[in-house]
Amino acid sequence: MAQVRYPSDFERKVLAIEAAGGDPAGAHVVVPSVTAIGRPFTARLALLDERRMPATSPGVSVVVGGESAGAGPVEVSFPPGRPAVAAVEGLTVGETGLHRLTCEMDGRTFPSNPTRAAEAPSGAIFWGDPHVHTYLSDCGPQRGRSLNFCYIAARWLSRLDWVAAADHVSWGRASKGKWLDQSATSNAFDDPGRFVALPAYEASLDGGLGGDNNVYMTRWPETYVDVWDEQGSTRDLCAKLAELLEESEFFIVPHHTTRTGKHGEVPEAIYPGPRLMPVVEVHSNWGTSEYRGNPNPLKKVHPGPSYVVDLLNQGLPLGLIAGTDTHATMPGWHNRGEPEHIDRLPGITAARTDELSRRGVFDAIRGRSCYAASHERIYLDTEIGGAAMGREVAWSDPARPRAIRATAAGESSLTAVEVVRNGRTIARAEPGDWQATLEHTDGDDLAGLWLESPHLGRFAYYYVRVTCASGAQAWSSPVWLRADG
Repeated sequence: MAQVRYPSDFERKVLAIEAAGGDPAGAHVVVPSVTAIGRPFTARLALLDERRMPATSPGVSVVVGGESAGAGPVEVSFPPGRPAVAAVEGLTVGETGLHRLTCEMDGRTFPSNPTRAAEAPSGAIFWGDPHVHTYLSDCGPQRGRSLNFCYIAARWLSRLDWVAAADHVSWGRASKGKWLDQSATSNAFDDPGRFVALPAYEASLDGGLGGDNNVYMTRWPETYVDVWDEQGSTRDLCAKLAELLEESEFFIVPHHTTRTGKHGEVPEAIYPGPRLMPVVEVHSNWGTSEYRGNPNPLKKVHPGPSYVVDLLNQGLPLGLIAGTDTHATMPGWHNRGEPEHIDRLPGITAARTDELSRRGVFDAIRGRSCYAASHERIYLDTEIGGAAMGREVAWSDPARPRAIRATAAGESSLTAVEVVRNGRTIARAEPGDWQATLEHTDGDDLAGLWLESPHLGRFAYYYVRVTCASGAQAWSSPVWLRADG
C-alpha cells in the first residue's frame, strides 16, 4: 500500500523562510534510476512555481502513477500554505526495462526521470550535487542561503541522494567558527542509507597552479588546508592535506578549468596522481569545459589547453562529474538569484554504488564509477571493449575491433548519443525518443592513434555524450585502452 510522507515541521519552516514560492506551475517527479521488480521504492515530488521554486500550496491534489506503478495511481494532497513537497512510498515496478512515472496536475502530465527495472539489479545510481555554496562562502552572501537550507532543499526540493556544501576557504573567507559550523551541520544531516552529506570545501589556487579545486573527504578533520597565500599548487594542497588525513580519506577535483585567470591546466610538476585527483568537473552552472567550441562554454575562457579533452589527451586518467557551483544555495537546481555569469543548466553527478554512505559515494567517485549530467537525471549505461565506464583495460592488439554499447534515457527526447574517442566523435545516433541503445564497432587500427603519458603508457580513451531536447546532457567517465597492459 502506497503512503505519502511530508517534510517535518522544521524542514517546512526552513523551505518557507528561505525559498517561499508562489502558486504551482509545474511538477518535478524523481524516482530511483535503478529499481528491482516487485521491490517497493519511493517517488519524490515537488510542485514548482514559475521560478522553479517550491510552490506554496493553495490546497491542491495531484496524481502520481503510470503504467509502471504497481501500486496504481496515488493521489497526493498538499495542505494550504505549506511548501508543496512530498514522498510517495511503496510503489513498485512489475516489468523489466526502462520506465517513467508521471504526475498529473491540472490536466497536464509531467514525466519522472527514467528508472531501469531488473529482477536482480546491481550498481545502484545515487544522484548528488558535489558543489554547493552557502552564505558561509562570503561570495555574494546576499544571494546565498543557510547550511540548513542546503541539506533540506537537496533532500526535498531537488530530490538528491547526496550533496556536498563546498564553501570557500581562500582569500580570508574562512574561520574556525565557520569550519565547526560546516562540520557539525553536515554531520547532523548525514543519514546513511537515506541521505549523505559529503564533507567538502573549495580551495582556490592560482592559474597555472591548478586553478580552483574542491576537496572531498570521508570525515571532517580538525581544520582546513589552504595554500593560496603561499602560492601553492595542487600537489602542495594534497601534501598538506596528507598531514591531517590518510590518503584514503580525501581527494581533490578541479572545476571550471577553462576560466580566464583561474584556469586549471595541470602540468606534470603539479599533478598529484590519479588517486588524489581522480575526476574533473566537466560542467557546472558556469558552463561546460568539455572541449573548445562546445555549445555551452564559460563566458570568458582561458586560451591554453585547459579543457577536459586537453587533460584527457595529456594522459591524466580523469573520470567526469558535474555540479552546480551554485552561489544561491540551490543544490542541483536552477535559480534566478545567481550572478549573471552563472546562468547555464545545473550540473549533477551520478555515483554508481550499492552503499548510500559517505564512504560509498566517496569510493564511487574516486573509482570513477560515476558520470556527469546537466538538468536531467539521464540514465546512462556504457560498455566499451567489454569494460564499464571508468575502467582501464589492457589492449595489446591495436587492430582488434572494439564493441561499444550505450543505453540512455531521459525525461525529454534524446537528440544525440555520441561516442568520443581521443576527443573526437566517431559515432552518432539521433534517436528522437526518450530512450535508446547505440551499438557501434570501432574497427580503426589504433596503432596510429595511440596517445602516450607517464601514467597510462600508450593509450586510447572513449566516452559517451548524450544530449536531450531540453538541452540536458550527460557524459560517461571514460574507458582507457592501454597498449602496454
